[in-house]
Amino acid sequence: MAQLLQVGRTFRSATGIPHQFALRVYVPAEELDAVYAPLLPRALPPEEAGVNELTEQLARLAEPGEEPLPPAVEPLWTLPFSAAPRGRDMLAAGVGDFPVYHPPQRLRRSLRLVALAEEEGGQPLPNLLIPEDVVRAAGDQVTREHFVPVHTRQSAFTVPMAWFALFTPEDHTESFHHGNRVHRCAVPVDTATLRVAHAAQVVEDAGGEDLEELADDLTHLGRWLGAFSANSLVVLHYGAIADPFQPDESPQDFQDAVELLAARDANGAAVAFRRLMHRWLPLAHLESAS
Repeated sequence: MAQLLQVGRTFRSATGIPHQFALRVYVPAEELDAVYAPLLPRALPPEEAGVNELTEQLARLAEPGEEPLPPAVEPLWTLPFSAAPRGRDMLAAGVGDFPVYHPPQRLRRSLRLVALAEEEGGQPLPNLLIPEDVVRAAGDQVTREHFVPVHTRQSAFTVPMAWFALFTPEDHTESFHHGNRVHRCAVPVDTATLRVAHAAQVVEDAGGEDLEELADDLTHLGRWLGAFSANSLVVLHYGAIADPFQPDESPQDFQDAVELLAARDANGAAVAFRRLMHRWLPLAHLESAS
């Protein structure tokens, strides 16, 4: 039964159920690979691209057809660098605004599920849902995908605590799409990399078994960001389900916890971490709800 529950959780995460949060990196045009570069003239803002992606995913679930894997080429997402408040401050120095782009890479991410499962010696999830020969045939269309940086990290039902190390309350922005308020946090990658490196060092120095997993998460997050240039943005996209959590005080809680750990105030840091976790606990409970 436990294995079936785990498969269900992984499947929901892979297929894009609406209770979904994403950490996405937007890069300058010259850093796109040959698959996505031709899509520059048709790049879409994230609000439109996200709706298109969800519609396409639901259609595939309703009528799987002959191509159950995500397509190799998808609409390119785009934002101006000034979409990040700190990015606007940097551009005020005299550098003109410029667009940055996010390649969804859903085929690439699907194939990585296979590669990672094979490395760990487990049963690859896609093979439980899709015939193995179909998965391998799709894999033959992509070369060395496992070694190319993936521009998206996703989490179902809650935001991983480590993600909040990248942002401060000033990085929160709002926009409107068809009358709906859209929330996100956005910051230049170089700023986010410095923040997560500092947080990882502080958490590691504080020690303790309770913080080991968080320290590892922060370290891996920093390595991931290190693959992207300073002219990139990292953006936390909240789903519509997160509206009740706005304004989200989680970045401030995480920042407070790191500062208190640095000051050797373990009790104060625990209180700040507890505030953050309790805020997301009701949403996290939906994962196991029937």
